[in-house]
Amino acid sequence: MSELSILKENEKKRLNLRLPWLICFAMFAAWQMGMVYFSGQTLSVDGRTPLPVNVDDVTSIIVVGYILSILVMVFIPRTVVWMERVTACTALAAALALFLPLSNETLAAALYVQYFCCCLMIGFETGVIVGLFTERTAILHLTVAYGVANALVAILQNDFIKIDFAWFRLFTVIALALMILFFWRLPGNAWTRPVKKPDGLVAPKRLFAGIFLWTATSCFVILFGTAVAEGFTHGVSVFYLSGGIAGIVLYLLWKHFGIQPFKIFKVYIAMGAMGFVLAIASLSVPSLSLAACVFLGAGSMACWMNPLLGVLMAKQYPSRFIAPGIIGVAFITVLIHAALLDLFRSNFTALYVVYLVIAVACVILYLILEPYLLYAFQGKPLISDKRAAKETEEKAGAIPQGEVRGHPDDDLTERERQIAQELMLGLDYKQIAAKLYISPYTVNSHKKSIYAKKGVHNVPELILKLGK
Repeated sequence: MSELSILKENEKKRLNLRLPWLICFAMFAAWQMGMVYFSGQTLSVDGRTPLPVNVDDVTSIIVVGYILSILVMVFIPRTVVWMERVTACTALAAALALFLPLSNETLAAALYVQYFCCCLMIGFETGVIVGLFTERTAILHLTVAYGVANALVAILQNDFIKIDFAWFRLFTVIALALMILFFWRLPGNAWTRPVKKPDGLVAPKRLFAGIFLWTATSCFVILFGTAVAEGFTHGVSVFYLSGGIAGIVLYLLWKHFGIQPFKIFKVYIAMGAMGFVLAIASLSVPSLSLAACVFLGAGSMACWMNPLLGVLMAKQYPSRFIAPGIIGVAFITVLIHAALLDLFRSNFTALYVVYLVIAVACVILYLILEPYLLYAFQGKPLISDKRAAKETEEKAGAIPQGEVRGHPDDDLTERERQIAQELMLGLDYKQIAAKLYISPYTVNSHKKSIYAKKGVHNVPELILKLGK
């Protein structure tokens, strides 16, 4: 199967879903951040869910859940939808058990089952978005649907409104029931085809490595922002409300004003970094605390959009390791964050400074990646699929430089246009040479010609010149 046929076949399997269904799916985030992650000391400074029994450290449950999730997505990714259905039903059964007159030990066991199911489903959630959603569906889900989920999390923080465990219990049942409806809405046997070695697809390794690194730093921003917000009165609720509003604003700017989401990302990420500056200042000026939470919440919104990067990666190079890689990176950041909290729990100034340094690194890294993401999001090749397929099939020497021209109003040859396209997608010389069956020297020669004709000096400038 040719490269283009693989990508087109996968594109046909991607789903465009309406908002009500996506809100059902987003109930996972509300359940996760509203109850499971705020039930003890593992991931937060202080537990906020008013549990009727004591829950011990759940680190081992989190570790096992994450690892099993990653293994399933790597080795049997086509079972992810069915795994979601089974796991959600198991969690619902455990939630319904909370309504029974149970002993403290049995009640705690039912809670542990929910924690495990939640951690197991974290990876599957990312897998569904990366493997089955179109860009439009991913954006709608990660902005508007997540905005609704964030508002629910703000309510569930037992902050502005005191909520006892009975309401948490009822919310859990409703959220899991809505999730099950969504998972049964998905096709159980449809999944995008992962690339294999003989397929001839080439991954832009440096670009993908940069995206994974940014995913790590952005996950830290979410975790760090939540930890900072927990130190302030009403901070967590303000943090999640701000994030939800920021997500809805992002969607409206994209939908109604045509502003690409990645252009808005850098504004939100910069706001997140400013939030840590305000958090440090709030140690001396307490009145700045809620302002810090507002900025941190807005910054977290860009970071929640990581699965969208996975969608773009998978559309260009549909590897089965993309979704597991994202969740694996998130898992590592969770463990490092827990260690940092234990290390600096008595010295918040030092902790906030560490947070700020990583947030600034996140901003810088994103500015490096932004041109490539903007071009990949447009999805408009410089040459047609038919021309690209013809050139690739003809291999080395089939189209000598200068023999075939590009568009009448362009001074690039067809081969130069193809190489320019691959450069803007993040491939290096060797990768382009392997993909087009030409030598790296030839690629470099074409690149110099492209730069000279277009008056640019690097790939980001080339994207600005051609990738409109």
